[in-house]
Amino acid sequence: MKITEKKASTACSPSKLPGLDWALNPYRGCQHACVYCYSPDILHLGKEEEWGSAVEVKKNLPVLLAKGKKKITGPIGLGTVTDPYQPVEDETFLTRFCLEQLVSSSVCIQTKGDIILRDLDILKRIKNLEVGITITTMDQETARILEPGAPPPENRIKALAKLSKEGIRTWVFLGPVIPGINDSYDSLGKVIKAAKEAGAGKIIYDKLRLKPLVRQRMEKKFGLSKASKMFQLAEDREWVERVFIDIEVLCDDAGLVGEKAF
Repeated sequence: MKITEKKASTACSPSKLPGLDWALNPYRGCQHACVYCYSPDILHLGKEEEWGSAVEVKKNLPVLLAKGKKKITGPIGLGTVTDPYQPVEDETFLTRFCLEQLVSSSVCIQTKGDIILRDLDILKRIKNLEVGITITTMDQETARILEPGAPPPENRIKALAKLSKEGIRTWVFLGPVIPGINDSYDSLGKVIKAAKEAGAGKIIYDKLRLKPLVRQRMEKKFGLSKASKMFQLAEDREWVERVFIDIEVLCDDAGLVGEKAF
């Protein structure tokens, strides 16, 4: 793993995601190395850089936030193209230092990292906070294939339950749904059931977004023939709508709100 430090020129950038005015990403790159992640395409990392093998640490972000936070009004999304609680955070404390500057702000965190529990003392002080935990499957072996560097699903559920118990608004991001991998009614139902039991307020779900680098990684992981079948279904409108209806039915049965991603 190659970890380097870099000075950022700005703390936050305008966000195009619904409900968020700003995006704050303490790192460039992500050790979770999720096979389906389209962040490398957004970040223009290039084909030669293996996703998950390098992370840039933006060490000066807390200082930039301290200097400019009066100008940053509106909801801030923490971790829109990286995971703010990937393993390197356990060494740098960078996300924690950023959060210390945001206690009076409206913050939305999305993560797979159970390291987030370390920062409960700060999280409970933030004026307006919600935390989303990404869980694509409750099957540990499937998760290891899809998200090799991320904590196992049961660890994420435990973190979600602890956050909910502490009075923090939580939700689960169920996505992407990948044909033949985590799209069965049983698989989707297990995630939604676990989310309900852990105190999540809603499920946000998403389809597989087939950016060029995503296609390359999935072809390498699953083989060209299997990946081609996945791609065909993932772009089939009827298949997508069928899966989304399944999720909505399961959410309704569990008493949870289901919300389609952007």
